[in-house]
Amino acid sequence: MIVYGDGRAAAALTKGANVDVGRISARALATAAAAALLLQAVPAGATTAAASPQSVCGSGYGVIDSLPISTGKLWATVYLLYNSGNGYNCVVTMKTADIGTATYTQARIQVSGSSTIHRDSGNFTSYAGPVRVKAAGKCVQFGGIASDRGGQTFQSLSSWGHCG
Repeated sequence: MIVYGDGRAAAALTKGANVDVGRISARALATAAAAALLLQAVPAGATTAAASPQSVCGSGYGVIDSLPISTGKLWATVYLLYNSGNGYNCVVTMKTADIGTATYTQARIQVSGSSTIHRDSGNFTSYAGPVRVKAAGKCVQFGGIASDRGGQTFQSLSSWGHCG
């Protein structure tokens, strides 16, 4: 059965029958366009707009340093942020490769005078962190790890600094 754009139906085509191809084509085009719109829907698990280090750490934090994790290819960037209102530092490792794929990622920070390394690590799709520590008047060392889909890890670690 053929259904025309105005809703009329033709039971069957017989030899020599007149068919309004323009109406059939318009209907087919409209159906194809509707199907294409449905296919453009965001797939489950897709990432949305990328987060910023400031949005991950929260209000009042500003970036004071960063470290690339690279091997010629940039895998991630580790950001050190500080909030002068509360004296806390915050570290976030933002992936720049394999975003949307869960790979091992870590953000870490250590405060001078302490043997404790504060970290957030796991298989993340976009970033590790936030890791917040009170460090007013003390030095910090920060760093991160990122891995590729095969599990090979890459890391970067700062020297001690940002004392104050």
